[in-house]
Amino acid sequence: MPRCAQACAWGGGSIINAIALGVGASFPISLRVVAEVCESEEDSVSSYADVDLSPIYRALDVLRRRFKFGGVSVKFSGDLPTAGGLKSSSAALNSLILALDELFELGLSRLDAARLNAEISKAVGISITGAFDDAVASALGEAWLTDNGENALLRRLDVSGDVLVLIPPWDRGRGRVEEMRAVAPAVRAAVLYALRGDWRTAMAINAIACGFALGYDPAPTVEALRAGAVGGVSGTGPSHVFVSENAERLYPVLAGYGRLIRARIPDGACAVT
Repeated sequence: MPRCAQACAWGGGSIINAIALGVGASFPISLRVVAEVCESEEDSVSSYADVDLSPIYRALDVLRRRFKFGGVSVKFSGDLPTAGGLKSSSAALNSLILALDELFELGLSRLDAARLNAEISKAVGISITGAFDDAVASALGEAWLTDNGENALLRRLDVSGDVLVLIPPWDRGRGRVEEMRAVAPAVRAAVLYALRGDWRTAMAINAIACGFALGYDPAPTVEALRAGAVGGVSGTGPSHVFVSENAERLYPVLAGYGRLIRARIPDGACAVT
């Protein structure tokens, strides 16, 4: 029988999108991706989700050149939707790296895995910024403000509350890079709030500014704010993520905008049980 190993990583939501300034913040949510990696004569990758797996094959090539292992078969499972914005790419790559570390004893810490994730994400075209904030939240199960240009941790954020994920029936936003950079002054204000630890205000500013830049309906974000919650578009969407002190109260407020998934904020790294 071939040797195998498993590892998992969390999905997440955005506090600050890093496209505008290269500084971002994300938090983990209790929806996960699990990677099972087995030694094999040649590479093969399968997934629970109908997604393009070519970036994973390219990531395996990068990892093999660095760590000198042989062929592997990779099987992804989990409950994290691959609807854009929920950090599924970061979670898949983190779980792959951590499973390879377990199988081949690569000596990586979870922070090492997140930094490697960001490096590979840029190299193979998964992310514009490398999404180090997403990778850290996914690997560590912690919310952080990060400098994605330097892959540096700036401040840990104490995010708490219930989570509701909204998967709306809308397509991805109409723009990305230029539109997001146009709202840089608002995002800069969000970063200043996050540096003070006020993640709620940072998240509200980001949701309004980035939702506007990407052309999303502002109604869910505004209704959530009226209900005492905070949230909106995560990443470039179309998924929205909201944090509330009372998810049961928020649920009927958002129910008309699309499919809702209840989740929680994990208290640490994902572990396969």
